[in-house]
Amino acid sequence: MLGNERGVALVLAMMILLTLTGLVLAFLSVSAFEPQISRNLADTTRARYLAEAGLEVGFNSLIATADASNAWSGLLTGATTASPWVILPNMSAATLPGLDSASGSFTVSVRNDYQASDNALTGVSVDTSVTTDGNQIVVMRATGTFNNASKTLEVVVKRLALPPFPGAVNLPGSQADTYLNTQNFEMDGRDYSCASDCDTVSNWTTTDPAGTRKYGLATQTGTQANVGMTYEARVESAFGTSGSCNSTCSNNKKASVMGKSEVDGSFTTGLNTIQADASLNPSVMSNFLSKLAAFPGTTVLQSTMACPMVFSGRSGTAPDGQLNSSRPTLSNGGAGCSSLLPPADAVNGCSGVCVDLGSRDNPKLVYFRGELDTTSAFTGLKLNNSSSDPPIKGAGILVVEDGDMRNYGNFEWDGVVIVTGAYTSAAFFSGSVTKVRGALAALEGQAGETNGYFEFYLAALANQFSIKNSKQNVDMVQKMRALHSLSSWREI
Repeated sequence: MLGNERGVALVLAMMILLTLTGLVLAFLSVSAFEPQISRNLADTTRARYLAEAGLEVGFNSLIATADASNAWSGLLTGATTASPWVILPNMSAATLPGLDSASGSFTVSVRNDYQASDNALTGVSVDTSVTTDGNQIVVMRATGTFNNASKTLEVVVKRLALPPFPGAVNLPGSQADTYLNTQNFEMDGRDYSCASDCDTVSNWTTTDPAGTRKYGLATQTGTQANVGMTYEARVESAFGTSGSCNSTCSNNKKASVMGKSEVDGSFTTGLNTIQADASLNPSVMSNFLSKLAAFPGTTVLQSTMACPMVFSGRSGTAPDGQLNSSRPTLSNGGAGCSSLLPPADAVNGCSGVCVDLGSRDNPKLVYFRGELDTTSAFTGLKLNNSSSDPPIKGAGILVVEDGDMRNYGNFEWDGVVIVTGAYTSAAFFSGSVTKVRGALAALEGQAGETNGYFEFYLAALANQFSIKNSKQNVDMVQKMRALHSLSSWREI
């Protein structure tokens, strides 16, 4: 027999009501924290963006900073093994341009890659000192802060240091055969600079500071095996009397090369500013170029014997105001060769295939690689077809590897021009005008090339040939973004 169960429904209803009330209270409690969670997430995201911005600002600062060895030792002053991180100048709680501290801040610091485990980050042997950057590598850390949130990011920064250029003209290869069939040239090791309107040649002047003076022409040390004479003597023989070049002709040639004296470092002209120097040789150049070709962002254009590359100057001005002379047309023989060319219509104001050779405000790395031709007849890069073609002008680094560079027109370059590899030549033909402010290097890596082929060739009717040492332009090249990289990105 069932008992009296009156009131059970009420008890059950109360239990259900209490359960629902608890669930509602729990939901409301969680909901109350959601805005704070969202704010924390937004603040953390913003702090990360600030840290990323700090890395970019710090990277630009490192690009623009270098000591006499193209290293960052000057920034590491004050670092210790106990406190290796050094805050970059003006980057402690720095703010982004146009924003105040309420919008967040970032702090950027660096240390040298001297710690035992750093080789896992950098991929190379660790440096030896906490304060001396011996390998042009540092570790950079940026911390972004917004409200109470912070994020720290870390990267490795590498700089590819330029090889030394002891002369305005450098012939540091395994052969230094030189042909000078003109008296109309200028190889000047004095240091030239420009303060304004640097597209005007006359604005490049020199006070000839002794500390930055270079040789007019430098070779490597040692003896050229196939002729049994030193490299220096081999080059100097091109300034002597031979054939139709009498003593007056020889003296005029000698007067056209000037710079640091091999005797006492003072300014001089003639053979005493042609000097063998061990700082630049085939090994040094090969090491630099192998790193440059493998560097992030380097694009190597392939020139072949079937499809040789030719720059053709363009006149006029592009829609963005830049002169078309710095954006020449690039061709390589037409049918069957187009796959080796960069994309068409990629350069402002050019409807075909052009290459941006840069300006002093935006220098470029332009790298051509040819192929071995044991007959020494291959032209890896041809500059114009005749002296009547529009001029070609650029700034930065121009590299031609394994093939001749031949100028037939008007060519002007601010920075560094390197012609290197096997069976190569830097050649300047009749009607050509060549002006380089910075350094020119023509390096033959093949010993024993057939006699009669020259590493440096200057034709009798070349209209003008002027190579001037310019520390200002070489420094500009060293500070190019293309010679710096970020790697091993991680969050701390």
